Amino acid sequence: MRWFFFLLSLLFISLGTMLILYSKETRAYVRNWFYRYDVRLMSGVPFAIGVLLLIGAFQVREVFGLAFILGLLAMAKGAYLAFGPRQQIRNLRDWWFEGAGDNVIRLSGLVTFLIGAAFLSWLV
Repeated sequence: MRWFFFLLSLLFISLGTMLILYSKETRAYVRNWFYRYDVRLMSGVPFAIGVLLLIGAFQVREVFGLAFILGLLAMAKGAYLAFGPRQQIRNLRDWWFEGAGDNVIRLSGLVTFLIGAAFLSWLV
């Protein structure tokens, strides 16, 4: 599972960097995915990542706390996207891609980058 956390940390670092430096372009790219496919079909991705994070948290003790919390949050996000009210999910999606300012997107990129850096620093 160490390889999973290593790849996940690199993914978080690269996504966070892209959100900070190229916020409009990254948002437009991700927007295409969320408007092209049904969110209920995509809900399996965060749920599966959450399960992998929970399993990995018990196998790689260095990242237990962060992996456990992120795993629970990812599973909750997947369950919400699968079973939540459609209109509320659409409103949230529309706000994120249309209404949120660049500062909000950059702040989320910074948080994503820091989570990836934390994973990487604990693994190395």
